Amino acid sequence: MHRWSCLLALCTTFLFYISVTTATEEVISGIVQHQQWFSEYASILEETMQIKRRGNSNATLSFNKELLKLLANATIEMRSIDNTTESAIIQSDSIGQPCRALLLEMFKIFRTIGQAELQGCAANTVGLLGYWTTQRFFSFANIVHRDATELTHRVALILEEYNKLTQKDNILEILREEYYQFNSYNSALQEVLNRELERFARTDHPVRAALSDCLNTTVKLHQLDMDYVLTYIDTGCVTL
Repeated sequence: MHRWSCLLALCTTFLFYISVTTATEEVISGIVQHQQWFSEYASILEETMQIKRRGNSNATLSFNKELLKLLANATIEMRSIDNTTESAIIQSDSIGQPCRALLLEMFKIFRTIGQAELQGCAANTVGLLGYWTTQRFFSFANIVHRDATELTHRVALILEEYNKLTQKDNILEILREEYYQFNSYNSALQEVLNRELERFARTDHPVRAALSDCLNTTVKLHQLDMDYVLTYIDTGCVTL
């Protein structure tokens, strides 16, 4: 009887050992599997971000070209106004040389003012672009890059954090939850980045609107200034 009790105890111990060993192997296999998933996720995420960074660069370049075109058109308008005004002063037969010289001086002063105001529009736009072309997109992109870098050793960090004996039994559950949470979090960030890639598409974009308003106002005021100079041709500078 004693012999059978010993055999039963040995069998029980052996079965327990097999069970523990099997469970341990399953945990180890699960941990390795999650490490592979996190690593693959990091690789896919980096490829995705490379595409989106290129998309952001292209969107920014296209927007900058559009703004430069607005500035170039306004510059051409200003030069046309200047050329018309200067030609009218030089070619006028109704004024003498002293009046002509005086009006040309006035013309140069208003031309300088117009150029300064045009440069002010450009400078104000440059000040706004820092936020819209760099800060907006990369404030989120940098978060994704940081998280993707951490993913390659995320499992090790989790194991280090949950290294107590009582927590070893549910480590796979913790890993699954971490993977799910990160996937949800990253999906939300990707949605934000997708919207950021479209941030220049709206016709009433604040930078575009601000530059257009500034340039239109500058051109109109410059035309009024030059019209004012030309009024003295009719009076022969008598009212000056």
